[in-house]
Amino acid sequence: MSMKSDPASDVLKRIHPRSATRLDSIPKRPDDHAGRGVFFRESLKSLSVTASLFPSSRFLASALLRPIDFDRARIIVELGMGTGAITTEILRRMAPGSVLFAIEVNPAFVAHVRSKVHDSRLVPISGRAERLGSILGQRGVRRADAIVSSLGLSSMAHDQRSSIVGQAAKHLGEHGVLTQFQYLPASGKPSWVRALGLKRFAEENFLREYFREVRSERVIWNLPPAKVYTCRL
Repeated sequence: MSMKSDPASDVLKRIHPRSATRLDSIPKRPDDHAGRGVFFRESLKSLSVTASLFPSSRFLASALLRPIDFDRARIIVELGMGTGAITTEILRRMAPGSVLFAIEVNPAFVAHVRSKVHDSRLVPISGRAERLGSILGQRGVRRADAIVSSLGLSSMAHDQRSSIVGQAAKHLGEHGVLTQFQYLPASGKPSWVRALGLKRFAEENFLREYFREVRSERVIWNLPPAKVYTCRL
């Protein structure tokens, strides 16, 4: 009787043929000061994309990752890697044989993470989240067990965020989960929204168009405070 191969192991072997079976040590966090500096500098250039001047806090990271069953998740996708604040926390929780595809549109962020995080399970990708389907397809992946999104959906055009979330739902496994956060000012009073240059956006209602179950949790200990949505098909 033949045994089915683990899809994550197959992907990992194609990417890192010599290190696919090695158990990685717990990844070190990127230099916090360096990461904050890079994030701040790049955010000043494109605040409408990052929607913040500061990387995600450990409290926000914890809320984003808590719904994921890391014992079973083999293929994980991160949308909006930034300087790796969430990335390193995902790697800390991941099983040795899992793979993390971290997609980031800003090449400066990708270069920073590549220079600071050395883990064979991490595949940093310079690209746009709108191309999620083709990015995964090029790497032989059809479905992800979990998708963690730090994208600023509030500041996007409707067609852009619809394309991204629609593809995420399409490429999520049957029992998979997507987590997404929104800064609280973007869901609150218009004065707060305008002060930060954000658009008011009913993100939970938008996510319910693609997912059967959407739950939310507030994270006050973040700058700015945020709301995390946990979405299931």
